[in-house]
Amino acid sequence: MYKEVVDPEISVSDKFNPNFPCEVTQEEFMAHIRRIERGNFTPLEEANREFEEWRKEYHAKRSK
Repeated sequence: MYKEVVDPEISVSDKFNPNFPCEVTQEEFMAHIRRIERGNFTPLEEANREFEEWRKEYHAKRSK
């Protein structure tokens, strides 16, 4: 799926480098997008609310 840019002894997860283009077919790319779309979806309002809660907690902990 990704262009070989490192030694074959290194695992596939270590080979990914966003600075190098990947070579995939349109079908592989769309299959990847469909797998992502099947995952959990968080509405924007909920994500913003959770972020604001986290930010308040984070700043409260840092100000102690």
